[in-house]
Order: sequence, then structure tokens, then C-alpha cells
Amino acid sequence: MNQLELCVLNSNRVLPHEHYDASRVIKLSDGLKKANVLRNPPIAVEWKGKYVVLDGATRVTALKKLNCPHIVVQLVKQDSQDTVISSWNHVIRNIAIERLLDVIEHVPGGNLRILSGGSMPSDRTSRRPLFTILDRDKTMYAVQVSQDNSDKHIDLSNAVNAYTKLTNVIRTLDSNVEVIQNNIQSFSALIKFPVFAMQEILDSAISDKLLPAGVTRFLIANRVLGINVPLNVLFSTKSLTQKNEWLDEAITKKIHQNKVRHYTEPVIIVEH
Repeated sequence: MNQLELCVLNSNRVLPHEHYDASRVIKLSDGLKKANVLRNPPIAVEWKGKYVVLDGATRVTALKKLNCPHIVVQLVKQDSQDTVISSWNHVIRNIAIERLLDVIEHVPGGNLRILSGGSMPSDRTSRRPLFTILDRDKTMYAVQVSQDNSDKHIDLSNAVNAYTKLTNVIRTLDSNVEVIQNNIQSFSALIKFPVFAMQEILDSAISDKLLPAGVTRFLIANRVLGINVPLNVLFSTKSLTQKNEWLDEAITKKIHQNKVRHYTEPVIIVEH
């Protein structure tokens, strides 16, 4: 393994932990073909003989769509203190709160129920909500599964899919409704998700129980960007061992040429 913890893996051993947006996959696969390079490697964790992608599901799926046999990933350890798990909040716009609640209650399967402020149990041992909703008036609603044997990953995905079909969702780390209302026009509600444990995420991925896209968030220390691996290397008939040797040599050369920079300060990236 090289200093940057990058390696080449068989594509069939790399699994997503979340669903992907099919339209984004098509757009990215077209972009990869034109650029012919993988610029930023996905982040993955080795788990039970597989490699679960924490960040980069669209890139992995796009490469698989192109029938790329191998993928370069940056490996992190599942118990590393350099990996911090959190959750995105979803800002909902242009939908009446009654419409939003109705859509969620009537997702396929009918396993969800919504409790409002006064009816929510105060007992901390009660079932954890799938997510909570805060409307413009700061009224809180808790969305729970109504059956103990319900598959919460399917119910959660169905709920998120239901409301994302109604409007464009904005991801945010902010949880202050007043601040959000001042900054976002036509604000309707804020959806807050619980933080998932790493092992829960990994076990779900191995079991093919995917979480919705845009819910989990991973803060990875020492994330590698701009590696620019030519796709013709990944598509070549060379063995996995040969490709890893090529990658190690390429990284060592970059380091010796002083072309690897380690930035510790936060940065802001403006996308084109």
C-alpha cells in the first residue's frame, strides 16, 4: 500500500451504501469517457471481504456502467478517528406541510406513522424515529415505522423518494429553522435524520439494504483529490497486481516531484 492509502480493486468487490441518482450516473459516465481520467478516487472501507463506498457512489456506479473492470479507491479504516459520520438535513420548499405529511404517510408498504409534538412519547426507550420534520412554525413531527418487523432502510428510502419527487431538495448542515427561512425562499420544512453508526452502514451495504442518497455525510481527514488516473490503465488487460504496482510507482513519482500537497485548513470549492 502506498502513502496515500490508494489501491486498485476489482469493481465487483466495491459496493455502495446508498442509492444513486440515475441521471447523475449517466451524466458522469459521459464525462468520464470524454475526460478519460478518474480525477478524485471514491472513499471505501474494507468490510467482510468487500469494500463499502462511503463517498463516491455515483463515480463507482458510472465506472461500472462503463464496464470498467477495476476501480481506484482511497481506503480508510472503519474505526478510524479521522472519519467522522454525520447526517445531512433536507430543506423542503414549495410544498404545504399537510401535503408533505400526506405523501410520507402513504408511501408504498404503509409502514410509516407520523407523530406530532404533543403526541410524541417522552420515553427515551421508545423506537427511534426514521427522521423528524420541523415546519415553518417549528412544530415537530416524528416519522416512525409502525411495525417492529418493518425494514427501516426500505421505508426510509421510500419516504425520501416520495418527497424528492415533489420538489428539489436542498442539503444543509444547518438546523436553525429561522436562519433557513431567512436564506431560502418558499421554505416549507426541515427534515432531520439521525446519525447512523459506521457498523450499521457497513452491514446494511453488505446486505444490499441501501440508504437513500444524500442522507449520510462523511468527513474524511487527508482525503486525496486530483489523482487523475487514466481510464485506459483501469481498462487495460494488465492484472490487478500490475495495476497496483503502476499506481504505487505513479504516486511515489509524484511525491518525489513535490507534486503532492497536504492542506489542513478548510477550503471552499465553487463548482463549474
